[in-house]
Amino acid sequence: MTQIDIHHIARIEGHGNVEVKLKAGGGIEEVTLTAVEPARFFESIVGGRHFNDLALIVSRICGICSPNHVLTGLIAVENALGISVSERTRLLRQLLIHASFITNHATHLYFLAAPDLLGQKSVLPLEKLDPATLQRALELKKLGNDLCTAIGGRPVHPINSVVGGFTAQPDHMTLQVFAARLRAAIKDAVATVDLFARSDIFDFHPGREKLALQSPNGYAVLSDSVEVKTHATRSGQTLPVENYHDFIRELPTPEAGNAKFSFLQDGEPFMVGALARVNSNWDTLMPAAAGAAEAAAKASGIEKGADNPYLNNVCQAVEIVDALQRCAALCEKLAASYDVGAGDVAPPVKIELKEAIGYAASEAPRGTLYYSIGLDEAGFVTSGDVITPTAQNLACIEADLRTLAPLLDDMPQEDMITFIEKLIRAYDPCLSCAVH
Repeated sequence: MTQIDIHHIARIEGHGNVEVKLKAGGGIEEVTLTAVEPARFFESIVGGRHFNDLALIVSRICGICSPNHVLTGLIAVENALGISVSERTRLLRQLLIHASFITNHATHLYFLAAPDLLGQKSVLPLEKLDPATLQRALELKKLGNDLCTAIGGRPVHPINSVVGGFTAQPDHMTLQVFAARLRAAIKDAVATVDLFARSDIFDFHPGREKLALQSPNGYAVLSDSVEVKTHATRSGQTLPVENYHDFIRELPTPEAGNAKFSFLQDGEPFMVGALARVNSNWDTLMPAAAGAAEAAAKASGIEKGADNPYLNNVCQAVEIVDALQRCAALCEKLAASYDVGAGDVAPPVKIELKEAIGYAASEAPRGTLYYSIGLDEAGFVTSGDVITPTAQNLACIEADLRTLAPLLDDMPQEDMITFIEKLIRAYDPCLSCAVH
């Protein structure tokens, strides 16, 4: 038996290895995925800190997903203390999350995944091979960053969002300008869907379960419930987020390094992320996104209920279209209701401290993010638990690699490695988040 070691996997967030053991007569015997990032102990770091410090600490778990970490932590505190926020605050929070989708998906698709389409090792040759596509990528990423800055105060690690609301918000003119910019960018996002739909998508159907937040109000990015399915029945249940420990088992996996692997209670791995969200929210996609998905169906196989993980990239592109149109509508709604007399500071909310535990979840670009935060009667953190999207996807990625292995038996080793890396990149993992 010989072994192929992929150290480190290129073009993903964080550092990870794949070990492929080959049979003596050919074919793959075993595939193992390992996160080689050191443990970061954020759940312990927040202990003993006041809840006002929480957002600035947990946002450092991930630069790209920092809006989600900030908002999910704040909402967990609000739920613990029974704080209700205004409708405007809820809309601004949705806007911030969808803005992070734009910048994250553009970054992953064009700078990490696109080289696979071109047969290149990096995105750098794109400057000469297709400068127009590279320009499109940079403009989409910049638009997402600019919108995150307008809402959160800066493009990463937002500072404007606090318990109960925002310390600042964009005025009505800024919101109107963003609405126009967002609508103008839709054509580039639709072209992104077409680009990835026409790529060589491997026909692979492992049939994994997929989890995503649910909301009666449209595409769910902040919600108190989650759609959960089990392998035994394939029947869906909508369960409250506060019960996430009842349906997700997060287990230490020493052979996988410092990251934990997550399973459903029946021991099955599951997938979170764009493919899971688009499946769950297919009927609530914005018109431009629904049209782009329909146009891409024949070339890519994207449809409601699709289970090919390689399609996650196409679904991310569809989410960019959806986010642009959704953010434009949110900006117009917020601009129309902007209170000039109130200025840019949200009204304060009354906070009554008590000993309690709060739960919250949001959809980060890479999938569902869960938080539970315990507080004492003085407002200091007594416990913290975070399950990141990649910590949920890792078991599913490894299971998919093992299912994929027999399909690669007759391939040259170089092609075998390419298909393995493309599958991992399709999940858009962040191994730094997984060892939070």
